[in-house]
Amino acid sequence: MSMGEVEEFAKRLENYLRYGNPRGPKRSMPITQLSFCPLKLALSLRFDVRYFGTKNDGQILGTVLHAGLMDTIVNSWDYLKGNLQEKPLVEVPVQYELEDGWVLSGRADLVVGKHVFEFKFLHEYPYEGIPEGIEGPDEIPDDSVVIAYVEQLNAYLHMLPNVEVGHLWVFNRNSLVPWKKIPVKKDEEMFKELLQRARDVINLVEDLENGEVPERPEPRFGWECKNCIFRPICSAITERAPR
Repeated sequence: MSMGEVEEFAKRLENYLRYGNPRGPKRSMPITQLSFCPLKLALSLRFDVRYFGTKNDGQILGTVLHAGLMDTIVNSWDYLKGNLQEKPLVEVPVQYELEDGWVLSGRADLVVGKHVFEFKFLHEYPYEGIPEGIEGPDEIPDDSVVIAYVEQLNAYLHMLPNVEVGHLWVFNRNSLVPWKKIPVKKDEEMFKELLQRARDVINLVEDLENGEVPERPEPRFGWECKNCIFRPICSAITERAPR
């Protein structure tokens, strides 16, 4: 390793510690959080909140189950693939350039040829409330977490160049088999709405950076506030926010 390579490594490490990514001032907005409360996301981005220390037992269990499923698929692919010729790609990184150095970022769970899969392990939202199948987003109840999952998968459909079909598989963490399989079609209007939501979050972050009280945002779902790490300060912010 040359001195130049060492310096590059040091810079990338510094950027990662300072900005949460190796690129530097380009700021990354996670797709997985974009479909939820905009103020929670803005606060976590502004104050660089890491969620590792805030996960409860259910969230940790979901993470472990997710990792175990991915490992099973990869290690058992010779038995699982059947007539499939394509190799599985796991945790495929995706990003979309916004403005002012911001990017949308995420990782698609599994890509096989023209198909992208997203696996979700339910913790608090009831598994029984998940539909067996949908023809379009209009069929999803407004308060269902499924709409957030569909938006995330739809973003991957737009950000992965060779992918055409999305599959949302929702597992009940207490009994993984059977699970609910929901096909997701590419929806241009839904993706545009997600991008606008991202720009709204950027505006909230800029208000916070400028010491201003952001405009009063509303949580996406009524059940989000229950375990939010910002709940103790959220009411103070929203009470002072312009209406």
